[in-house]
Amino acid sequence: MSLLTSVIGKEVREVARDGRLRLLGVIVVVLALAALAFGAQQTQRAQDARERAAQAAQKQWEGQGDKNPHVAAHYGTHLFAPTSVATALDPGVSAYLGRSVKVEAHKRNLAEHSSAEDGGLRIGQFSVAAVLLLLVPLLIIALGYGSWSLERERGTLRQLLSTGVNRSTLMWGKAAALTLVIAALMVPAGLVIVGVLWALGGGDGHTLLRLGLTAAGYGTYFGVFGGLTLYASAAARSSRGALVAMVGVWGLFCLIVPRVATEIAEVARPLPSASQVSADIERDLRKGLDGVSDPDKIIDARIKELMAEEGLVNTGLLVDDAYLTGFELQAEAEWEDSIYDHHTEALEAAIADQEAAVAWASVASPYVAMRSLSAGLSGTDYAHHRHFTDAAERWRKALVTQLNSDFASNAGAKGWDYQADEKLWEKAPPFAYAEPGIDFALRTHWRSLLGLGLWWVLAVVLAIASARRARVV
Repeated sequence: MSLLTSVIGKEVREVARDGRLRLLGVIVVVLALAALAFGAQQTQRAQDARERAAQAAQKQWEGQGDKNPHVAAHYGTHLFAPTSVATALDPGVSAYLGRSVKVEAHKRNLAEHSSAEDGGLRIGQFSVAAVLLLLVPLLIIALGYGSWSLERERGTLRQLLSTGVNRSTLMWGKAAALTLVIAALMVPAGLVIVGVLWALGGGDGHTLLRLGLTAAGYGTYFGVFGGLTLYASAAARSSRGALVAMVGVWGLFCLIVPRVATEIAEVARPLPSASQVSADIERDLRKGLDGVSDPDKIIDARIKELMAEEGLVNTGLLVDDAYLTGFELQAEAEWEDSIYDHHTEALEAAIADQEAAVAWASVASPYVAMRSLSAGLSGTDYAHHRHFTDAAERWRKALVTQLNSDFASNAGAKGWDYQADEKLWEKAPPFAYAEPGIDFALRTHWRSLLGLGLWWVLAVVLAIASARRARVV
């Protein structure tokens, strides 16, 4: 242990004496904090905008005046996606996804009004996650590329080994020193991040657990680059060769593989355009999913089923026209919902397939693994967006059913002239959306977890193996 401690102390002192490395570390931390400040500002602005919009939508809905319930269903309202404080850390793909859903009768709308539509995407990519994913690995490379090679070039490696220090102790000492230096830079920055997110309202246990798992993920990610850097330093013929090799590896992992994986996924599972989806829905509403069905017959059959469920078939009773209209509206809604659900689920499945294909690229790039995992743990990936839109659709169906039921029960002889008032609007079911638990993100991104874990094991094995065979001269 005394030898290991001495090695660690020596390695840390060498880094501390190099003013260029100190400056580089400070720059990375400053960039991370600047990205945090920008992300916190954007998150706070999004939270305020969402609250104002939600209040305005609720006020507009309850203040729409006397109206036929089904007409009110056409009038509709808006639901807004929650804003997680973790967005300040990793915005993920949230900038490209709609933040509000228009709910109305006869139609399932996709989410709209994404921040990408407002421009500013280039600056929007500046985030804490971007700094951690791209710049910290470069810092690790800069700190560690000469761990073995510079010792060999200076002739001090032979001297160290002659003192009785074995190669394994040297390797673990160098790895520990590199870890301590990175931790000295990242831990204070991490505490600032937690403090900022706490101030934004993220002091609950759920958010802290997400942050803890995210920190563990990034620690593993940094360990991958640390292990590979030590391997390159021991295996390369020169320090320059180790540096060039690791910068090339960084470019491959962080720039090339993600782009190639995305392009392959888009080719393998192309997405239809919005206009094509709309055209397909309109066609199937007229002819059914099989292309030959008669919607009127299907709706009539469903009306008879609904009447049978209420005991109104072959009873010889006269059924109020408004009650029959209620059955008709419900049957039509079910038919339309089946078409919209089919196409929406197909689109969502295609996007999920693309994401899964990209996630498999984790075996070729730890960057891909950590990028997906980071967004998932922050709740800013597509899976969380889909979870929200599915909840919004369930709420829409419940609202339309409630309005149609009121029309059927209370219209009576007034028929379509019947009008409800604000008492009905205030009875709309509350949209109490709850984000999924942390297990949802872990299940969704199991491929990324697997890929990151495999890369960490490989990096450690390579670092150990190369240390044992490191040349002295």
